[in-house]
Order: sequence, then structure tokens, then C-alpha cells
Amino acid sequence: MVRTEIPFTYVVRRKLASGKFRDYWRFRYGETNVALPGAPGDAAFHERYGELLSREQRIAEEKTGPEFHTVDWLLDAFFASPEFEVLADTTQKDYRETAERIRPVIGTERFDSVTKQVVLALRNDHKATPRTSHKIKQFISRLYGWGDEQGLVAESFNPAAGVKRIKAKVKHIEVWSQEEIDLFLSKCDPVAKTIAMLALYTGQRRQDVATMDWKAYQGGVIRVRQNKTGTPLTIPCHPKLKAHLDAIKSPFGGSIVRNAQGRPMDANAVSSQMNRAVAAIADMPHRSLHGLRYAAASTLEAVGCTVAQIVSIIGHRTFQVAMQYASQRRDAEAAMALMEKEA
Repeated sequence: MVRTEIPFTYVVRRKLASGKFRDYWRFRYGETNVALPGAPGDAAFHERYGELLSREQRIAEEKTGPEFHTVDWLLDAFFASPEFEVLADTTQKDYRETAERIRPVIGTERFDSVTKQVVLALRNDHKATPRTSHKIKQFISRLYGWGDEQGLVAESFNPAAGVKRIKAKVKHIEVWSQEEIDLFLSKCDPVAKTIAMLALYTGQRRQDVATMDWKAYQGGVIRVRQNKTGTPLTIPCHPKLKAHLDAIKSPFGGSIVRNAQGRPMDANAVSSQMNRAVAAIADMPHRSLHGLRYAAASTLEAVGCTVAQIVSIIGHRTFQVAMQYASQRRDAEAAMALMEKEA
């Protein structure tokens, strides 16, 4: 083998049967080692050499990942950090999905060149879906906050600071009445019945209902770790819910809520199942799964629970909305009672 002055090439000299010697040129870069046609000076040699060199350099660049100091680099560093690893699986998934909305727009930009105006533009690109818009703003703020903690970005530099969320139109959620609950439970399919009873008697959000597991149900209580807050809850099991769960309990464990084919359901599937079940009942007005959460709060209040007791399960915001509905209903019932007395 003879070294040459052409980078990444060498010559193998072999003796032919005639006794003469012949040189064979080869290209070697990393683990690549292939023959080259002809010899230096030949068009075919230089064309093939150029192709191989370009390909190997491109592969080497791809292996190094995004350029240092870009938003892509900061994202990758965050996703590889211990702070990210300890987050709940659903939060990790949410962050990664949000990052994929950011990368195509500012991924190759230097992270110290991102301005408040850039974040505003990103937020406004998703103004039709305010929830997604706010997630983008929140995630950028979290990303730069983490970068500040690690000393990767300038102290207190956060282009998302001061960017306000786009307010969504107020969506009124009807709270289920007892008559609607009784009608639904008497006519709905078995899957929707389990979903409804878990929501009504635990007061949890759809994500938490979807992730409830049989091993968390221990007869007298059902344990939940709230997806949104991370708060662990031990909820006493209402006799009606206990009777229902005991009747359908699976010996194989796993998710409590399953579709008709026996497969676990995510939060979107849970909501869709409830919407279909409500629509299938002729005399049933449209009601959402979240309305059952409000119904749970107002029921707890009606039976004499303290504000602290209700909030410990439901949360402040849900309690406030549910109490607005409960107060209106109580006032209406009291007004009607007075009218009846005068009749």
C-alpha cells in the first residue's frame, strides 16, 4: 500500500501473472473503503472521488447534530437533561410535540437571537387554537428558563417573558342535572357507563379517568395521580362506584377504561366515546364529560362538604365554575318554591 497526496486515497500495488506491477486506487474515509476507477487525471477517477467525499462529509455533519448555540441544539440539550427525564410521560410527550412546532420555524436560529417579536409571531401563527398557541409560549419560556438555570443562555434572558396568552372565547359547559345523569346511566353503553361513573364519583379530568388502573382500586378507595398537577389523591370510593367496579373488575389488571374490543383508551377516545353515547340517547341534551366533573363538585357541595374538602379533589377553578351553576340552580329552585306557596 502506498500513501498519496490526494486526501483519503491510497494505492495498492499488485503483481500480475506477467510479472509486471499494477496500481489500484482506493478511497478510504472512516469505515468506507471502496475502489476508484482509473487513476488521478482520469475524469472517471475524479468524478467518483468527488461523489464519495461529498457523501462522507455530509454523513459526518449529520452525525454531529444541530449546530451549537442554535434553538435545535438547546432543545436537544433540554430533552437529554435530568430535569426532562423526571417529568411525567404525558408532559414529556406534550413538550416534544410542541417542540416539533417550533423547530421548522426557528430551529436553525441562534437561541440568543430569538426575540419577543419572534415568540409573538409563533404564538399568533396558532391563534385559531388558543390552547396550542399558549403551549408554545409556555414551552419556550420553560426552555429558556432551564437554559438560564444551566448557564447556557445569558442570565434572565427569556424572549417569552411578558408574552400574554390569546384569550379563547368563553366556552360554557353545561353541568349535568341528576335527571340527566340517571337517564344517561340507564341507557348508555357499558364503556360510557364506566367512564361516566368514574368521572362523577371521583371528579377527575378525562386524562385522569383514562389512566386509572385496576391496581389503584382497592375496594374502599381509588388512587389517582392527577396528570395536570402531579398531585397524588386517595379518593374514598362511593358505594355505587364500588358496586360497578366490582362487577366489571378484570383479573388481568391494567387500565380500567377500555373500549368494546378491550383495548385501553386515551383521553381523546374517552371524550369521543362519551359524545357518541350522549348523541345516541333520544331524550338526552348535549352534555360533555367535563360537565360531569362540575356535577361532581356541585354534588359534593350539596351534601355538606367544606370548600377545602371539595377543592382537595376537584381544584379551585372547577369548584368556582361548579358553584356558580349550583348557586343559580338553588336560587331558581327557591324562587319556584315561593311561587308555589303563593299559588
